[in-house]
Amino acid sequence: MDNLSKKIKQLREEKGVSPEKLAEEIGFAKSTVWAYESGKKQVSVSHLERLADYFEVSIDSILNREDRIIDLDLQNPKNIADYNLMLDDKPLNRDEIAEAASYIKVKRRMGSFGVVTS
Repeated sequence: MDNLSKKIKQLREEKGVSPEKLAEEIGFAKSTVWAYESGKKQVSVSHLERLADYFEVSIDSILNREDRIIDLDLQNPKNIADYNLMLDDKPLNRDEIAEAASYIKVKRRMGSFGVVTS
């Protein structure tokens, strides 16, 4: 919880607003902002959502979960069945995913000058 309180304070300071101004703009009590930043109170899910929207960041960012990595093998349909891979706000179908993976493999083999490297 200590990291979360520091992150909220950091985001507020980066935005250049006082705790009072943050409370006013989000609709929290001033004491709530103080309690969150000092680590005296646990942030509710609904307040976490409002903070993320206000600071224009993801909830994962506030929780310092940005470095989360998911390894997916695009050539194994079983591994990607639980995910919606998107491009231009539209889901990719299996054929598009296979085509993209093939393109990347060829591009890697060609290297930067169009010469096959392996």
